[in-house]
Formats: sequence, structure tokens, C-alpha cells
Amino acid sequence: MTRMGRPELNNNFSNKVTIRNKKGLADLNALAGNKSRGGIKFVNASSKTELGKDAFMKILAHQLKNQDPTSPMDQKQLTADLAQMSSLEQLTKMNAAIARLNPNSNTQNQFYAASFLGKEIFTKGTTINFEGRGVEIPISLPQYAKKVMVRVSDLRGQLVNQINMENLPQGSHLIKWDGKRLDGVPARNGIYNISVIAQDNSSKTFNGESRIKGVVTEVKFENGEAVLKIDGKTRVFLRDVESFGLPRDNRPKANQPAKKLDG
Repeated sequence: MTRMGRPELNNNFSNKVTIRNKKGLADLNALAGNKSRGGIKFVNASSKTELGKDAFMKILAHQLKNQDPTSPMDQKQLTADLAQMSSLEQLTKMNAAIARLNPNSNTQNQFYAASFLGKEIFTKGTTINFEGRGVEIPISLPQYAKKVMVRVSDLRGQLVNQINMENLPQGSHLIKWDGKRLDGVPARNGIYNISVIAQDNSSKTFNGESRIKGVVTEVKFENGEAVLKIDGKTRVFLRDVESFGLPRDNRPKANQPAKKLDG
């Protein structure tokens, strides 16, 4: 008997074995991957590891046609095999339908990302873009802090300024930096690193997190993901955005009367 993936040595019986090309049997030979090389007949198992719906039905039809009348196929097993094939076909059709829906889903995601244009967002980050005037540095604390040190350093790692705060609760805070160095001289415009170090009531040190705040000026799509550009410089993935809102200049004032609409 021919074994999967292994050639049979020539013997008196195997010399009489031929790969028949009659209608029907030729189909089965093709499905099984029968090959003949150098007079040796074998089944190429490496290329026949999967069985499709059409191949399954052909094999099943031949099996029913050539079954032993005195020992027919188990009806329960036949029913189970057909039910399994039917379920597989339904799943295949479902996957194809979902694939057809993907383009519409991508379009919806693009419109959603575009709605962030002009909005002010907060996201994780360790740098700020200083433009010559005082800035608010968003930070987050995982727990209550008796002392908080927000350090501003240049790109060479040299300390530019340190803002000290006390008794800050857990959560998000805005720390103001006047834009000056430790010696009182205005800092140069550019990118600065931010680090947050805090202490609890027992003087145990822990780290806080800094945030990036800015207005979305551009939206791009890379490999199916939306990338937001903040203030025309910093790039942020949409999935990393923690919150968004109106820019400060566009926010309604507390006691501002509502505008009347004509008509």
C-alpha cells in the first residue's frame, strides 16, 4: 500500500500499480497528489495538507459509489461529516461578507479621525514645544503626592528649570512654567524634556507621567491607522489620545450670554 509522503520500493506487486487516468479515478489521483518519479509511485503529502469543499464532495461521492454493500458507511458518521462541511461553508461565506464590509469600516474611521481637526487633545508624552511664552504642562499622578517636582531639561539632559508643588491629589494636573531658566533668564525656543518625580507621606519616591497638549492641525493614515499632528509638529496615534475638547481660545466664557439667532 502506498504510504503518505514515502516512496514504496519496487516489488512484484508495486510494478503492477499504475496511476489510472480514467474519468473519476483521475480526479482522485489529482486530489491525493499521486506522483511517479523514477518508476517509484508515492503520494506527495507535503503539498496535500488541506481539503477543500469540492475535493471533499468528490471523495465522498466515490466512497459512496464504491462502498461495500455488506458493510455500508455509517449513516451517523456521514451525517456528521456533511454537517461539519456545511458549517465550514457558512463560516467561509461569513468571512467573505466581513471582508467586503472592511472598506466601509475604514471610510468611517477616516471620517471619525478627521473630526479631530481643530480640537485640543491630551495624550501621553515626555516633551513640550516651547515658543517663548509661559506654558501649562499636563501631568498625571498615580496617587496622592506630598511633594512634586516637575523637571524641564534640554535635549542634552541639562536641567533648565524645576517647578515644585505640594499636596497634589491623585489624577491630572496642569503645572505652569513661566518659560524661564533657573537663573531667571528666558529659555530658548525649542523642544524640552519633562519628567515628574513625587514623594508620598513617608517620603517614598515615585514617578508621575507627563502629557502632551496641543491642537490637531493635520490627520494622516498610515497602514490603516490614523496619525494626528499636533501644532503642526508632534505626531500622535489616534489610539493614544486620552481626551479632547475645544481650544482655550474657542471655549465659551462662564458668564457669556447665549447668542441670539435671527429668524
